[in-house]
Formats: sequence, structure tokens, C-alpha cells
Amino acid sequence: MPSSLSAALGETARNAREATAIRSADGALSYGEVADRVEELSQILRVERGERIGILLPNLPQLPLAFHAILTGGGSAVLLNPLSSGREIDEHLRDAGVRRVITAGTLADRVGVAAPLRLEDPGSWRDAPADAERTEAGKDEAVVIHTSAMAGRARGARLSHANLIANARSTVEAMQLSADDVVIAALPWAHLFGLTVTLNAPLTVGATTVPIARFHPARTVDAAVALGGTVMVGVPAMYATMVAVAERRGVPENSLRVAICGGAPLPAPVARRFETLFGIPVRQGYGLTEAGPVCLFNRIDRPNRIGTLGLPFPGVDASVRDTAGGEMDPGEVGELCVRGPNVFLGYTGDSGQRPEDFHGDWLRTGDLASVDREGYFRYRGVLKSMFTRSGFNVYPNEVARALEEDPRIEAARICAAPDAERENEVVLFLTRAPGATLSEEEVRALCKERLATYKQPGRIFVESRRA
Repeated sequence: MPSSLSAALGETARNAREATAIRSADGALSYGEVADRVEELSQILRVERGERIGILLPNLPQLPLAFHAILTGGGSAVLLNPLSSGREIDEHLRDAGVRRVITAGTLADRVGVAAPLRLEDPGSWRDAPADAERTEAGKDEAVVIHTSAMAGRARGARLSHANLIANARSTVEAMQLSADDVVIAALPWAHLFGLTVTLNAPLTVGATTVPIARFHPARTVDAAVALGGTVMVGVPAMYATMVAVAERRGVPENSLRVAICGGAPLPAPVARRFETLFGIPVRQGYGLTEAGPVCLFNRIDRPNRIGTLGLPFPGVDASVRDTAGGEMDPGEVGELCVRGPNVFLGYTGDSGQRPEDFHGDWLRTGDLASVDREGYFRYRGVLKSMFTRSGFNVYPNEVARALEEDPRIEAARICAAPDAERENEVVLFLTRAPGATLSEEEVRALCKERLATYKQPGRIFVESRRA
């Protein structure tokens, strides 16, 4: 097994230099071209070993080039969500000790505490300062992604090369991925689900990945048809909208052989309707950033059980445990715990993994589950303070902290309301500070300034404190 993701890409490029690695409406890049451009960008970046460099980009063909250029130089990539606000981005950059960020277009305007390196002018990267005062990164660290904001502030999960290679290899086995596959990358690569399943795994076996910069159901289906997509990966909200489009205009002839869903439980009616329309089942899985991310999956060589999270991923152990860490019997509901080579190094700012996040060597997921006697797991709810919206995690305490920093707001409370298309709607209750005036329009403007797109409340209730 290669020692790093960049070594894995180099091995694929040596074995299949002319094969197509990345394809989009604008053209294609072969594995040989990708390897050459990665080497060129690495020389321009002059990455210092252990340096963390941010990437703030949508799914563009240049993102894998920047990502592997950082890794080739011995650095690690801090992946930043383009849907995040400037405030959130700067908070994550400070937490990870990042001084340089690869970005493009107006996204550069959201970077305030680091030097933006624009894709439009890579030659100027040579003059960008490489600050010597850095947070020390683990020698095996490859990626930092911020998550787990239950306490109000996101923590940077540190994933090693070994973590990501192990999960990519397991993805290849569970999906039966091969060099003949064309993977539609509609999930953001800034999200570990998208990075592992639609980028790392395909590039490991010489498959082709098709980046979709912004998901739109009709355009995504059209791209899959036009570019010969064989693998679709998404969250429930994406499949629900694809079903709606297909029912309205019909399903074009396509090459899809497998559809994979994660991020939140997939409603059974959506799963059944998609299979009726497209002729293939949607296979549900489960994961979390701290575990590479995939832990459970309805794998291709086993029966697809609608309504379940599937079986443990190859190389991953999964178990349902009680509050003391004891294993529970089949059918009983407890906390889902996992272990394996996919489990992360720890969080930024820590010396390693926190004991409170584990039962012995079992990572606590904060999710409730049960397992049947055949080994299939079912989702049973959450222990942690969070909910999902369109596949992204929303942490009420994090949203409240961001809003309560405004002196006009005495208190903020966030909850979820079920939504058929987006899993949940964000509902916000605000109490004005004494003497303050604050309209709903002003609250929406404040949310837009401080919060990621998927955290924006759909319903807002503003009240004054009662005397």
C-alpha cells in the first residue's frame, strides 16, 4: 500500500498515464497531465514539511491539483467549505494556524487572516509569504476538516494519509470500483464524504472523476448522461430533487450502475422511486469526518436493505454500546461506535485523541443505532446536539454563539423542523437585548454575514425580553 495519497496518485499515473483522471464540460486531464501539473504547482508553492495550507474552492478540476501539490510537498490541506461565511472561514484558519489559502474569484474576498493564492495567477504564489510560525502538524497528517461544533465552536479533525488511504481502499472494495468507472462528483470535495468517495477512491484505481461545481438536479443528470457517468454519490436532498426532475421530464438513457447515499437517513419512498425511475438501487451508507469518513455501507456484493445503514465497511469494526461502553445485544438501541485504520489522529490544538471521545479503542459517534442478527445497522437518532440540512451538519450551539456576539441579541435558540426536501429546516428564535431594535430583515442580513448558506434559518421569530 502506498505511504501517502500523493504516492498513490503517482503510482496510478505511472501505470495509466494516458487514462482520463478528470473530465468536465471544458475538457479532460489524463493521469500523466495531472501528475505533471501537481509537480509544477508543488515547486511553485514551496511547501514546508508540516505546513498547513487552506483550500477554498468549489469542485473544480484545479482542486485535486492544488490538493496533491500540498501533499507532495509534505504539507497538509485544510479544506474550507465555499458555502461558509468569511467569519467562519477565518475562525477555522486561525484554529489550524493557516497562513496561505488557495482560492479563486470572489471567494478570495472571504479570506481575511491569511494570504489568498489565486488560481487565476499561480505565478504570483512564488511571492506569497510562508510564515514560519505554524501550528505543528503531525508527520502523517494529510487533511484538516472542521466539524463537531456541539460546544459552539468547530474543531479541526486531523486525518492522516493512512486514514484516507484505508478508507479509499475500502470504498473501492465495497463499491467494486474499477478503472472503467466514471464517478459523478456532485458532493463538495471540501466535505470528507465527497473527497474520499468521489476523488481519493477513483484516483486510487485509475477511474475518472467528473467534478460538479454546483449541484443542480437536471444539470447533474445531463452531465452524467453526456459524460458516461457510472457512479452517482449524493445526500438524501439530492436524490429527492433528482426524483422530482425525473418524474417531470423522464429519465434519459444513462450508464449509471450504482447510486450511493450518505449524510442523513434516506427516506424509503425516495429510495424506491429512484430505483423505479433509474433502474438501480440507492445504497445507503454512514460515516463521520473523524472516521475517514465511511463506516457502514450497503455494499455491492450484498443484498441492499432499504432503511438500513448497511454492514461495516471493509476493515472497519462497528458496534452498538451502552453508556459505560459495554456491547449491547442485537435489536437494542445504543451509541454507534467504530474502530479501524480509518479513525482520525485527533483535533487541532490537542496533543492527540481525547479520551472522552472513545470507549477504549472505540470511537464514539454520538449517533444512536441498533444492529440486527444479520449484521445490518439501523439509524435510531442522535445523542449529540446537531441535525442535518441537505446533508450538512448544523450545530445549534455554534449558530447561537455566532448570533449572540451581536450586542442587539440577548439569546438565540435554534431547532430543526422536518423538511421533505432538505431533511430539516432551520428555525431561529431570538430575544432582543433590552432597549435594542432588531427586525426580521436585519436578522436575515446578520445570518447571511456570519453563517454558512446551509445554516441560514428558514423561519425566524424575534421577541423582546419580558419584564
